[in-house]
Amino acid sequence: MATTKRQSIMAAVKTRLESITVANGYDFNLGSHVYEWRTATLNDNEIPGIVFRDVQNVKIEGGPIAYFRWGLNIEIDIITQGGTSITDIRKMIGDVYKAIGTDHRWSGLAILTEQPNMDEIQSEQQEKKIAGAVIRLQIIYDTLVWET
Repeated sequence: MATTKRQSIMAAVKTRLESITVANGYDFNLGSHVYEWRTATLNDNEIPGIVFRDVQNVKIEGGPIAYFRWGLNIEIDIITQGGTSITDIRKMIGDVYKAIGTDHRWSGLAILTEQPNMDEIQSEQQEKKIAGAVIRLQIIYDTLVWET
């Protein structure tokens, strides 16, 4: 069975997020713990980490003839300990932006990546305090009609 372009883009996103390491010039080793669509709480040894998901794929008008143009909406959650400073959380957001910006065409899979129109810093208290951020972006790509 052939891999869809959407799946290829998501695999490229995972690989890019996994590249976020101090050795690659980033401030944090977020790339050590990257999970796609993980629903379980991260364990202490998996924090800081990233959980990302493709939450919506929207057909966009204006693509070339015989193609569909898609806007793949992706959420990237940065998850860290509750005691992490707000300065460090902002640096983690910067690391993700820097990684995404290294190639907004995803090695030719996409037309472009729309810059996030927002990010959100969050904190919640359950069994233990968790802090982090959510980044939302959209990757624009074309496929042949009726393919994703």
